[in-house]
Amino acid sequence: MILTREKKEIWNSFEKVSFRFLFLYFTLYILSLFTASIWNPIIQWLGTYIFDINYEFSSNGRGSGDTTYAYLLLFLFFFLSIIGAIIWSLIDRKRKSYNQLQYGFLVGVRFILIFFMFTYGFVKVFHLQMPELSNANLIKTLGEKSPMGLAWTFMGFSKTYSIFAGLAEVIAGILLIPRRTQTLGAIAVIVVMLNVFMMNLCFDIPVKIFSFHLMLMGVLLLMADFKRVFGVLVQNNNIGEYIIYPQLKKGDRKIILIVKVVLFLLISGLFVFTNYPRYKKFYVNAKPPLYGIWEVEKFEKNTVEVPANLNEEKRWRYIAIDHPRVASIKTMDDKQNFYKFRVDTLKNVIAFSKRYEKTADTLNFKKVNNKLIITGIIKKDSIKIQLKPKNVDDFLLKSRGFNWINERPLNR
Repeated sequence: MILTREKKEIWNSFEKVSFRFLFLYFTLYILSLFTASIWNPIIQWLGTYIFDINYEFSSNGRGSGDTTYAYLLLFLFFFLSIIGAIIWSLIDRKRKSYNQLQYGFLVGVRFILIFFMFTYGFVKVFHLQMPELSNANLIKTLGEKSPMGLAWTFMGFSKTYSIFAGLAEVIAGILLIPRRTQTLGAIAVIVVMLNVFMMNLCFDIPVKIFSFHLMLMGVLLLMADFKRVFGVLVQNNNIGEYIIYPQLKKGDRKIILIVKVVLFLLISGLFVFTNYPRYKKFYVNAKPPLYGIWEVEKFEKNTVEVPANLNEEKRWRYIAIDHPRVASIKTMDDKQNFYKFRVDTLKNVIAFSKRYEKTADTLNFKKVNNKLIITGIIKKDSIKIQLKPKNVDDFLLKSRGFNWINERPLNR
């Protein structure tokens, strides 16, 4: 076996060379999660002169982990790991085994997996990674969504499913903490991350490289116990005695247990402490002024009423307000854009502008019999808009709810 939790006094050549490669590759990859930009000169040279890439690329993926830079980085690490393993094998060819280094390596992999299982697990438990459907989301048609946007909508629709998915990741991380449940935790990580990787793959979510490597780390941990797992689950054999390396003294085990419990409480507390304020902001705090979906009943531009038909493509159709400073406006041509939309309830004015404009137009608003009336000047054009609130329960996605009994499927 390439990796094992048993202490072997003598490793064969294949085991030693394989371990050297795996150690170098995953060490480089894990370090790159925090230091990717330091490789920039090498990656730029590699992309320009080896792969003849003629467009600009950088380490800043703006949220994407599947950039040109990231793929070139993997190529570089793979190449360096092969060269490094060859050099290491020549220099250290007389060494009989790497039991201690392998133990430290697997502990490090476990720590990284625990950290990221908790990171992504807790953010799902608090329903923050894919939050509940916003008003802007409800007025967007299905065909306008990107595959990633569809996945976010799917996950955001159900808070219960988000919590379930998050707990699966957190539990996988918890199982990795004790040595006794490490193998079960590795299996849980593989199952959970395989699902995440397939979702990233099928919905064009640009975290494919990262999720795949987290799954591979789970495979590494499982490989260390593969003989036992295969013997029990596949061959249905009695595997006999199994001594895990290293054998710790009773006092050492107590100290390690205390350290693990303290770290678990600290890390869990940290994630709860950092995620709860965001949860409170999204789900507990009062909604911003004019929150909701407003449907345009009457739209006047320069005192001339603009009819609500498809010929008037730029006429406003809906205003969706979810945040204190931003609104989404959908026009008759089904185009949807976000604008700065700062509401001052004391002066009854709205500071309105495109998202990247520094200056804003000032609009007045008032409520009359549950209607919202907005007046003012936008880019030298006077406007007067009358809107009515749209009940979110008008959308089947919000009103359908959960049903234990369904006489027939409602598939629309």
